[in-house]
Amino acid sequence: MISDEKKITKFMNVAAAVITKKGENDENLILLIQRAADDHWPLHWEFPRGKCDKPVGEDLKHCLKREVKEECGLDIIPIKLIDTFDYIADHGTRKSTSYNFLCKMEDENQKIKLSKEHDNFRWIQSMGEVELLVFADQKKTISKVLNTDGQIVNYPDNKFTKNNKVEEYLEIIQND
Repeated sequence: MISDEKKITKFMNVAAAVITKKGENDENLILLIQRAADDHWPLHWEFPRGKCDKPVGEDLKHCLKREVKEECGLDIIPIKLIDTFDYIADHGTRKSTSYNFLCKMEDENQKIKLSKEHDNFRWIQSMGEVELLVFADQKKTISKVLNTDGQIVNYPDNKFTKNNKVEEYLEIIQND
């Protein structure tokens, strides 16, 4: 985080929701919302989030539920804290800490109703989509949800062990 720390005059907590649901093929989907074209981060994709300032010092989970309801009309259930990250805003005068929660919808049949701050939404399922759409800090958070086994590539179980010889490996994969 590059910043002139002397300019920071305000510190703010932010609550963010990584909202998941199951897709048609039982895959994990994550909600992203797109900022409006006339917003200060125009057309940027993000997960729902907002400042915990109503009132200042607002409880994180209360803030989380309020912001998600305001931004996309959903009632959510926070499951667990995924991680946190800091960022500088307001022309370098505010340092914010984003508390990122894994959440699910109270009812998966709820309809998304975006606020005037956002123009679009989409449910994503792959890190490829994440790489193309969101900023680095949010990529790290989402990867902890989508890439739960920590591998870049997932390999099928083929019963091959380090004790097998190459010939045995070829026989195993030909017979599967």
